[in-house]
Amino acid sequence: MFNSLLITFVCVADCGSFTKASESLYISPTAVMKQVNALETHLDLKLMERTHAGIRLTPAGESIYKDAKFLFAFSKKSIAKARQAMRSSETTFYVGTSLLNPAEPFMDLWYKASKAFPNYKLHLVPFEDDHEEILYQVAQLGKKFDFLMGACDSQLWLNRCNLLPLGRYQEMCAVSKNHRLAKKKA
Repeated sequence: MFNSLLITFVCVADCGSFTKASESLYISPTAVMKQVNALETHLDLKLMERTHAGIRLTPAGESIYKDAKFLFAFSKKSIAKARQAMRSSETTFYVGTSLLNPAEPFMDLWYKASKAFPNYKLHLVPFEDDHEEILYQVAQLGKKFDFLMGACDSQLWLNRCNLLPLGRYQEMCAVSKNHRLAKKKA
């Protein structure tokens, strides 16, 4: 996440000498010196004054040292946050729901099964759809949501996803009470 030469530089600054830093880093003092020199060359800055008693940071070195410490802490937090986000996304299911394709049938099953999966959560993702737009929404499976409920098993859907039946429903048709079909028995 940052220039790895900064680790060596900070270690030298913390230890006060190339020799002590080399012991801490498990590399030779010459390798430590070369890495610090490479960082100074890369930055085009003199970061340390070398003396027989050890090293002393220049004003530029002190500035880089403080910022490097901040970068290390920020990097650790960033990685921890990313790991938490990964764990959260692995245990959250995103279920698409709309007026034409409500998630209720899935929710009914989830309430029964959720006790067996206490670490998993559901997140409902509302979307707008109509009979033409639904194919676009089906194509969003795996991106926008993990599950999508629907009362359709058309070949167009089957070409884009796998369908898992949640149940069978008796087909019904609503007509006005005054309509001639309302008086017929099915």
